[in-house]
Amino acid sequence: MLQSISRDLHLGTRDAMICASRRAYTLAFLALAVPGLPLGGLYLLTRPNVLPVGALLGLAGLGVVFAGTVFWLAGRVARDPALPPTRAALTAAMQGASAPGIAFLLGCALLHDLRGLLLLWGLALAAYLLGYGQVPGWVRGPQNAGASESGT
Repeated sequence: MLQSISRDLHLGTRDAMICASRRAYTLAFLALAVPGLPLGGLYLLTRPNVLPVGALLGLAGLGVVFAGTVFWLAGRVARDPALPPTRAALTAAMQGASAPGIAFLLGCALLHDLRGLLLLWGLALAAYLLGYGQVPGWVRGPQNAGASESGT
């Protein structure tokens, strides 16, 4: 996946930047999410109590608040004029991946409670799809990487 990101970055077109940013978004999400599964499994061994519905809704609310904050911050990074467009897009994509990552990790802590698991993983899926759709907005204008690197 890293080679694909690098290849797309070297193409320098807006479409290639969007593809590279989406791959970086997915890779960053997986880097956050995959460790949550064994950790949730270990927590499951402690036989935790089932949470009341109010607690589940509170966790889901936190997931929504965190996701909104993460997407807002990612948008700020993407528009930062001090950053080169490539760096801004990739940074925003990698930061944006924590929006679904947080909800997914909260869901991993609830592997013992199917209601909470479905609620938080559903929220994680919604946040992932929302972020994936926002990636093109985080890519600033067309860029010709070859021309800027060679000085032509």
